[in-house]
Amino acid sequence: MGAEESLPAFLTVDEVAGVLRCQPEKVYRLAARGELPSYKIEGRRLLERSEFFRWLEGQRHGASASMFERR
Repeated sequence: MGAEESLPAFLTVDEVAGVLRCQPEKVYRLAARGELPSYKIEGRRLLERSEFFRWLEGQRHGASASMFERR
């Protein structure tokens, strides 16, 4: 099992910050600007694991975050 599969289906900001090796505030900013796909549930920001890793892969290839916009 890979590192991605060992994580829960929905990630907290702290978990994402750990993967990215950045401060949680950076994750909050990216999510608030809509650059990082996330859900805000009862004041808590959550990121779907599969969406997060697709977003991360897109960053390597220079893809736009708009491909993850919810319809």
